[in-house]
Amino acid sequence: MHSLYKLIIIITLLGIVNIYSATTVSANNQTLSGSIASGYSALKIFLEDEQYLTTIRRTKMVITFSDISDNSKKLIDDIADSSEQALVELEAFAQQKPVVVFEDFSEEMIAKATLDSLRMETAKEFLFEADDFEKNLLLSQLKVLPVISHLAEQLEKKETNQKRKTWLNELAKKYKDYYQQVDDSISLASPKV
Repeated sequence: MHSLYKLIIIITLLGIVNIYSATTVSANNQTLSGSIASGYSALKIFLEDEQYLTTIRRTKMVITFSDISDNSKKLIDDIADSSEQALVELEAFAQQKPVVVFEDFSEEMIAKATLDSLRMETAKEFLFEADDFEKNLLLSQLKVLPVISHLAEQLEKKETNQKRKTWLNELAKKYKDYYQQVDDSISLASPKV
């Protein structure tokens, strides 16, 4: 499980490195291109994954006839709902000038294939491993939430559209707050030594 998280972080960092490279704005059609478009595409993928947390939780509940604690349930569902809402907002903001054109990552790309494999493996672990589902779900959020907030921060630094810049700042703060809530939740659940 730890190697899975390390691989996710490595792939994420590779995506973030692309954001730091030079960005270009096409004067003809006012679209963002280059690394900033890749950054937005990566953000979209992470938010798409996060929006399914409630579905994963409910599927696990049906399979095992058990659920996670009420506090964790609310937190996970809030993250999923926020991610779904953020996707709607991202799509709307992407239409503002300069327009963000999301990249479809090629299936032949090693990073895309690796990310897809990691996502499938993580989903299998969540659904079919009986022990510590709640803890594993929360721990996965400790890995993903900082990536989303960091990605939003880096995009904000490169963004020229003031409305998107403000939205990215708020998104980064929201996901940092979720991270803190998850961390607090895990800390409270851990036995004192």
